[in-house]
Amino acid sequence: MRAQIEVLLITGRAMDLAARLRGHQDFVPLTHELVVGYARYASIGALELFNTVLPALKNANLIDYRVDPGGRVLGLNEYVGVSATLTEQTIQVLNVLKPTRSDLAFLHSVEVGAIAPLAESQHLQEIVKRGFTDIEVAEALRLTRAAKINRTTSSAELNEDVVYSPYVWGTKQISLAKFLKGLPANERDALLSMSEQVLSTPGLHMSKLSAPAGIIRSAQNVGLIQAASVKAATGTSSTYVFSPLLEADDDLCTTTEAFHLRKLFVAHILFGHEKAMAGRGRINSPAVLVDRLISRGRVGPATNIGTDYHLLEAAGVVTVEPQADGPFLRLVKPEIAKSGLEWIKRITDPAGDANVSLSQRPTGFVKPEDSRLAAGEDPASQEILAASINELRKEMQRAARRDDPWS
Repeated sequence: MRAQIEVLLITGRAMDLAARLRGHQDFVPLTHELVVGYARYASIGALELFNTVLPALKNANLIDYRVDPGGRVLGLNEYVGVSATLTEQTIQVLNVLKPTRSDLAFLHSVEVGAIAPLAESQHLQEIVKRGFTDIEVAEALRLTRAAKINRTTSSAELNEDVVYSPYVWGTKQISLAKFLKGLPANERDALLSMSEQVLSTPGLHMSKLSAPAGIIRSAQNVGLIQAASVKAATGTSSTYVFSPLLEADDDLCTTTEAFHLRKLFVAHILFGHEKAMAGRGRINSPAVLVDRLISRGRVGPATNIGTDYHLLEAAGVVTVEPQADGPFLRLVKPEIAKSGLEWIKRITDPAGDANVSLSQRPTGFVKPEDSRLAAGEDPASQEILAASINELRKEMQRAARRDDPWS
């Protein structure tokens, strides 16, 4: 299945890399080591990076770069989100990679599955209307199901399967309306009350939800709430919940991945407020800290900065700068922090009220989709992540001391 949608997967990895690189050149040259390092976090090896991804990004006008005779990057400038929106630039990269009709039919099947749950015959008909053959659309649906992007469930009323996106319409083979209708009145009221609670206080810790555990899990399964977990080295985690309605009404972030970066950022700041080790720079007032991070570009020093933000570093949202008096946190993508600040203000007291002291640092992040699909994370990979982040920090320091090769 991966081989059959290779172009789509490469496009996704290429844009993942582009998003991670965005913003760095404002304060540090993007060296060979940094480009290769961030490519690894996007699951791109050296062969794919230099033979396919970088040329595609350059031909789509997202980057410009030069390499020496040995193939090392001499310098790279990025223009992600400058000449067009991120979505438009993704299409540009896809076109450079020359998608087949099968690739395009796949994308249309994904789109139709997200628009509405439809009987399978209607789903296929909608894609045929867009200019594809019956054979092409049948194969597209088969592949989207294999990739678990679309799912099907049988319907006795329709006497055929219903096709839908589990990321939009839930994962338990029932529609949201049918789910709510089938609940007892008291459970339905509790569910809707909890949904309002999450909408009014995005980033609320799951333990503070005013509903029984079974109701919370049901709401998560059908997509009424989104749960994002920051995982600790011991295997325990802190889970923060968000409302999917925030994404429909918010114009500060324009892609799903941008929303996930905001959730990643907010979850880590709240983790640092609630569970960071005392005496090592616990965040007493998250809103004040984020406001200073935005206005000054960096905050610190604090010992916890060196251990608690690996995942934000790997995503290219922040970098950690080791200094003699302790590490500083530098903001690379201010739009993520700005869009998350309002959420943080809704949920925290400016004076701070943290009273939890745990010596656990965030080492994993479970996105809402993965949480709903019960996907796991390999704990053994955390050691590799920590080691690679340390190397990335060293290269950031080396790059900051060099002259910009493009100047």
